[in-house]
Amino acid sequence: MRFIHFKNVDSTSTFLKRNYLKYKNFTFVSADCQTNGHGRMGRVWHSEPNNNLLFSLLIKDKELINKYNYLSLASACVILSVLNDLKINNVSIKWPNDVYVDGRKISGILLESVSNNQELEVLIIGVGINVNQKQFNNDLIHPATSLYNELGKNFKIHRLKRIVYKRIIKTFKKIKKGDNSYLLIAKKNNFLLNKEIFAEIENEKKSVKVIDINDDNSLKVIVNGEEKNLNSGEITFHI
Repeated sequence: MRFIHFKNVDSTSTFLKRNYLKYKNFTFVSADCQTNGHGRMGRVWHSEPNNNLLFSLLIKDKELINKYNYLSLASACVILSVLNDLKINNVSIKWPNDVYVDGRKISGILLESVSNNQELEVLIIGVGINVNQKQFNNDLIHPATSLYNELGKNFKIHRLKRIVYKRIIKTFKKIKKGDNSYLLIAKKNNFLLNKEIFAEIENEKKSVKVIDINDDNSLKVIVNGEEKNLNSGEITFHI
């Protein structure tokens, strides 16, 4: 295992972007506290120091980099499986990168890349899992929860970290060999399935109905009476 851990860092993903040349494939960087954690669309990831699992994983393997559109959803499936093993019920995946419990967010995933001469050089997968945090600045749009709030007990974050790391690596190695069985988990636990939601598609807000996750990890929706397949970069949800 290639672990790097910080008490404080601006962002584990930003650290890897700055220093990826120094480290090997599957280097795992975690932190007790991030001063500038971030999520998709420039959103800020708020996390109490010492209470949550915050980490980023460096991907240098070219075969996995070429399958970049699989890795975010696959990571979400790994986290769902860990939560299920902890006996947390009603866990689902909000395509392509969030894990929910009873409609409340417990984990977020952000896939970023570094390019050189318009070619992807490395991928960095940033993950936040709410573990022992008890209170959140919840609103009706983005409610949150944690392992503690769901099960009423504290968890040893370093143990959870090793479990998640091992399962992600195992899953990614399967994907490299062409095994996409994680998709069955994503389809079965699709938070958006059959929901009527608003989505920003090509800078236009439209009402869509989610009907499936495709084998290429795109989302199948019905918009204006027609089926359409959307990639994660093409859509922003308003539930």
